[in-house]
Amino acid sequence: MFVTIRRYSPKNGAVNKASLELLRRQIQEDFLPLIKQIPGFRGYYLVNIDNREVVTLSLCDSEDACEAATRCAADYTLSNPLMYELGRPEVIQGQVLTFAEQPPAATEGGEAAAAALALWLRESRGMLLTASDG
Repeated sequence: MFVTIRRYSPKNGAVNKASLELLRRQIQEDFLPLIKQIPGFRGYYLVNIDNREVVTLSLCDSEDACEAATRCAADYTLSNPLMYELGRPEVIQGQVLTFAEQPPAATEGGEAAAAALALWLRESRGMLLTASDG
């Protein structure tokens, strides 16, 4: 499995609640149907980090599928003014070496996964910055 992480840090340093809700709806209604069509697509998360940044994660079975998801995200970003306002994302991609999942009922709505990813991002910010430099 492979993951692509996109970190959007708006120039003004903040993302307002109304914009986040609109973005969530647009992603849900317009983008997810597109990315779900990619063979090997496994999952997508949109994470709000303290109303300062937005992070997305795409999980795919193969590196090729992740690259297709990245192209899909780039095309969507260019055609969506709200995503465009978030600025150009930092993008890192890599192979998932290990993972654990709970049965679907334990992560109802994906809220637990999103919270865990947000915590991981905060804890590993230095690692992400180092990885994006290399």
